[in-house]
Amino acid sequence: MVKHGAKGAKGAWGALGALGAGAVFVAACSYLPAEQECLHVSGNLGMPEGARAQSIDCGGGVLASDGHKATFEFNEGGPLMFERLGYSSFGSTAVNVVVAEASGLVPRVASCSGVSAPNFHRESPLGHHFHPTLIDVKEAVTRYREVLEEVESWPQCPQYWEVQDKRGQNYRYCARKKDATEEPPRPENCR
Repeated sequence: MVKHGAKGAKGAWGALGALGAGAVFVAACSYLPAEQECLHVSGNLGMPEGARAQSIDCGGGVLASDGHKATFEFNEGGPLMFERLGYSSFGSTAVNVVVAEASGLVPRVASCSGVSAPNFHRESPLGHHFHPTLIDVKEAVTRYREVLEEVESWPQCPQYWEVQDKRGQNYRYCARKKDATEEPPRPENCR
């Protein structure tokens, strides 16, 4: 009987140890790079004027990456969704202002490397469509009407327009309905 009681005490201490380790693990998760980046995205975006709802999808994970998404519902106009959010989406050093959906339209850009959502950052080939140019995602959210108007003016896929960047790389772009599957074709000068 004594042996059994000692074994039970060991089991209780083991359970408490496991519980403590679990609490440490949960507390440590808030310090993971991915969680810190998600907090950075949430803190920078806030709730913009004119928005009635906001949803931020951090996608989980351990390492920091530009894998977060944010969707805004505005009082006027349709939803606006941004992809590839992370540390590189905010401030003067931003490089990503990637729009995945605008007012029910899915903007698409084809390059030699594939087809994806457009980057409207000032250094991207489509950034020159905004005057003044977009600095980062926070500014794009505050200027959401301009972003919506830009995407709504694009031809409907599979028709497209073509633009060239500073290095001579061609890009074809169009917008499609959310449930459609058409994509713009890759530029002709691809190898």
